[in-house]
Order: sequence, then C-alpha cells, then structure tokens
Amino acid sequence: MISKSLIILSALYSLVGFNLSSGNVDNKIADYYSKESYTSASATEPQASLPEIRQLPFVKPNAGKAYANSRNYALIDGDTGEILATKDAKKRVPIASTTKIMTAVVSLENYGLDDVVTVPAKATAQTPTVVLLRTNEKITVSELLHCLLIKSGNDSAYALASNMDSVGTGDNILPFIEKMNEKAKELGMEDTNYKDPAGLSDEGYSSAENLAIITRYALKNPLFRQIVTTKNYVASNTSKTIFHKLENSNRLVTTYEYPGAIGVKTGFTFEASHCLVGAATRNGHTLIAVILGTYVDSATASADEARRLLDWGFANIVWEN
Repeated sequence: MISKSLIILSALYSLVGFNLSSGNVDNKIADYYSKESYTSASATEPQASLPEIRQLPFVKPNAGKAYANSRNYALIDGDTGEILATKDAKKRVPIASTTKIMTAVVSLENYGLDDVVTVPAKATAQTPTVVLLRTNEKITVSELLHCLLIKSGNDSAYALASNMDSVGTGDNILPFIEKMNEKAKELGMEDTNYKDPAGLSDEGYSSAENLAIITRYALKNPLFRQIVTTKNYVASNTSKTIFHKLENSNRLVTTYEYPGAIGVKTGFTFEASHCLVGAATRNGHTLIAVILGTYVDSATASADEARRLLDWGFANIVWEN
C-alpha cells in the first residue's frame, strides 16, 4: 500500500501547480519501478518521513524567447515534468524512429533481458536494416535493445515486437503494438497512436509533449538510460559467432559531445523530416528537448536544434525550492 507520505507529497505537488501529465507519469514510474519497496512498506514504519520535494524550475525574468527551427518542439524539466518552452507541442505528427523509445519501454517491461529471440525473416526485411540482423539469428533482448537504441535498428524493433507473437511465426507484431498503445494511454499520452514498432509508418503519430512524457518515464529505467548514453557497442548473438558493430546515431552523444548528454533518440522519414529527442543533465538537473520536423534537411539539423533548445534551457532556467 502506498504510504500516507506519498499521498501528502502528491497533494503538495498539486498545490504548486504541477501539470497532470507529469503527475500521472510520476505515479506510473513509482508503480512500476518501486513495486518491491511498496510491497515491503508498512503504515507504521518508524523510519517513514515526507520525501524531499524536488526543486521547481523557473524561467529567468529577463530570458529571451526559446527558439528551435522546427515545426514542433518542447522543452521540459526531467525531474518535475514542468513544460518550459513549446511550439505546436500538442500537434499530432509522424515521429519516425523516436517511436523506438516506446518500443524499448514495452520490451523492458514485458520481457526478461536474457530472453532469447529468434530473428524472423520479416525483421530482416525492414529497410534500412542498419544493424544487419540475420534471419534465424538467436539474440537476447538485452542485445536487441542496444541495437534498437544505439543504432536505431528497424530490424531490431521488429525482432523485439515479434517475440510477443504467441504463434511463434514472427509475423504477428500486433500484440506488441497493442501494448505500446496501452502504455501510451496509461501514461496519459492522448495525442499518440503507434502503428509499428520502428516508426517506419507515417500513419503512426505522437506530439512533442507526448514524446517528452514517455522519455521522462523511460529515463527512470537505469538500463535504458545507460544504453542511450553509449557511444559505441558491439552486440552479438548468443553463440558469439555473429557480431554487430553499433555507433550511436545521436550526435549530441557522439560528434558534438554535448556536455551532460544522456541520449535519447533520433528519427527520420521524408514526411516526419529530421527528429530528435535529446536530454542532458547538469548540476543535478535534467532537461529533455523534443525536436520534430526540422525545416533544414540535413543530417545534423535535429541535433543542432536540440542543442539550441537545451542551451537556452540551461542558460535561462533556475531551480528553486
């Protein structure tokens, strides 16, 4: 049972004006990642005390207007979920491979990391197949998550999704997509509807604000956070006979070496244009920047705009009790 102190804290958050989305995410984070501690908690526990309230972010009075050269963007505080800057952030748009953030979350919450997946032919047919998984290759969920989040493997996304196919043919990814949409609904992502696990279908959509919600949730998972921060990795099949060299597709983590960068995910289709969810931590505070649909068509465009938005945040946001 959730302790009274957490209920009091929730009320305090409401009083200081935290938005409903951030509160909902907090509840789900606590529900999933703290089940064990909740089970062992006791209402009469002598050590119980009111948790420390996190610092609230405020935009400096003399701050200029935040700007990013993209159709939609959002900047939020990773700790509280407070929205700090937006442009058309509720608009439903295709989100390309940033879809894979939810694919990773559903995989982490429904599979064991050591579960072995047999890669189906359908997965290897997804283009571009930058990871180059092989049909019938046996590889763990943990390794597939690295392929998914570091190199943005479309084949990896479909391999993970196929593992929920109870028939075992590897052709049915619908149960996994249902899980993705169920999770979105659970987190209050009202402007989101996933159509595939990789983001290749532009019929799927989300919004900048909704992507900030799922990213904030995902970053609470230590493994997710570790993987999206990784620059280079070599994934292998279970028998250590096939190897996949992975370089992070996120320039904030690699070539830009953005101070405090912790990922998160790139994306591109012709309709979605260049997209990036970027996050960074400095002095104990995390900012999440969502860039959707850059106006500039270049490989560096989304990283440039995410960096611009994060720079503005760290220069113009102060945190106070």
